[in-house]
Amino acid sequence: MTSIVSGAIMYTVMVANTAAMMTDVDIPARAYQNKMNHLEDYMTFMKLPKTLRMHISNYFQARYEGKWYDEKDVLKWVSSSLREEILKTMCSAHVRKAPFFRNCDINFVNAILLELQYEVYQEGDIIIRQNAPGDRMFFIEHGQVLVEKEFFHRELCDGHYFGESCLLTRGRHLATVQALTICQLFSLSVDSFHSVLKDYPDIRRDLETFQLDKDILLC
Repeated sequence: MTSIVSGAIMYTVMVANTAAMMTDVDIPARAYQNKMNHLEDYMTFMKLPKTLRMHISNYFQARYEGKWYDEKDVLKWVSSSLREEILKTMCSAHVRKAPFFRNCDINFVNAILLELQYEVYQEGDIIIRQNAPGDRMFFIEHGQVLVEKEFFHRELCDGHYFGESCLLTRGRHLATVQALTICQLFSLSVDSFHSVLKDYPDIRRDLETFQLDKDILLC
């Protein structure tokens, strides 16, 4: 009888532990659902139109895929060397494809990687507009965009970049870029770029004399 009772207790403990483990594993999903509930309450309170509410909800689904993570917090939890390794693995190849980063000092490139921001755009979104002040360039992690300006159309996809002209000129964007699919991008702001550049005077001088090929300077 004692062995039966002991077995029942052990079984109950095992079930409880398994349930607790499953609950812990699902923390990001529960956090995401909580965020979505708050979002729904906000959109209802603000009486946003149905089409806009759907667009916002679709953005969160595309951005987080049902799991709530804060990349900035995650990167803060690890050491600086691990943070660099994570960003190098994710973004280094993309950054090196831009001509003015291709032959730069590795320390400069690593410093640039730490300034990148992850962004998501939905199909049909305008990412940048022609003649708008250029505040950042983009590297395409995944997705497809259409670059348009007078007498010029070009589609770009995984591994390409756009908006690069503003980094060197601090000028306006030369083209409009629209997302053709859900796009996962990394952006580099003009301010962040020049902030890093202050610590690399030699590279600054090289870039000041660097002339981009007109076929490369798209937007």
